[in-house]
Amino acid sequence: MKLIDYLSRIPRTKLLASGLSLIIVIGFFDYITGPEISFSIFYLIPISLVALIVGTREGIIVSAFGAIAWFVADLLAGHTYSSPVIPYWNACVRFGFFLIVTFSLSALTSTQKRREELLHFIVHDLRAPLSNVISGLQGIQHFGSKAMDSTVSDFVRMCLISSNRMLTLIQSILDLSRLQGGKMPLQLAEVPVRGLAESSREFVSEWAKMNHVRVALEHDSRVESVYADRAVTERILVNLLSNAIKFSKNESTITISIRPMEPDKVAFSVSDQGKGIAKEWADKVFDKFEQT
Repeated sequence: MKLIDYLSRIPRTKLLASGLSLIIVIGFFDYITGPEISFSIFYLIPISLVALIVGTREGIIVSAFGAIAWFVADLLAGHTYSSPVIPYWNACVRFGFFLIVTFSLSALTSTQKRREELLHFIVHDLRAPLSNVISGLQGIQHFGSKAMDSTVSDFVRMCLISSNRMLTLIQSILDLSRLQGGKMPLQLAEVPVRGLAESSREFVSEWAKMNHVRVALEHDSRVESVYADRAVTERILVNLLSNAIKFSKNESTITISIRPMEPDKVAFSVSDQGKGIAKEWADKVFDKFEQT
């Protein structure tokens, strides 16, 4: 997957030229090794990569080039057949097989792109109305606090907590899609570390109050700012805090710690007083969609 992501950033013409060059190299080795050693599977490597990354048309070009290279290597190697038609028949069969691979991989790529476009569409369309719901709830909480009794106030607060968590999840889904495609934009700038931690704590404050959990901040005064994307870093801290609140007992404390590490590096950590993670699950906590 990392190889495909890396190759996707290379210009299409260079990839096509590289695919054709690789076909020539494979054809040459196919020729010098003779008919006894098969090189058929190696022709599929450039064909598959070009079809998967560049496109169907380019995949067809490389497929045709691969069939011709195989045909020429077969003839130059001096392989004899019972009929002069057989080499041409074999070349057509090979070309047909290469085309099947090309169209299958191109269809897979098209399906993946449509899925990503649908995901982006859903995420963007969900984010706008949910932001309006959050604004409305905040308005009710601010202007109607005196008129509401404690039960109604608790309901509004619960809805606000859930809406904020949903907004974070929606943004995380969008970020995941961007990361997988290597298109995650970062707005890097000098960010005050205390302000970053305070805003993250404020985001989960209502949920922490409802669960009777205290969120403390330990800030090493030697660290004033960090060069980072504020929004992305804040979402990471919010996710960590959300997990900590979820597994914390009443009247316990969650601590956000900020301390210097190496030169030009800052360590943020979130610790809670929950029961922790079993050792056999520790290496899986950062895998996608894993739950323990």
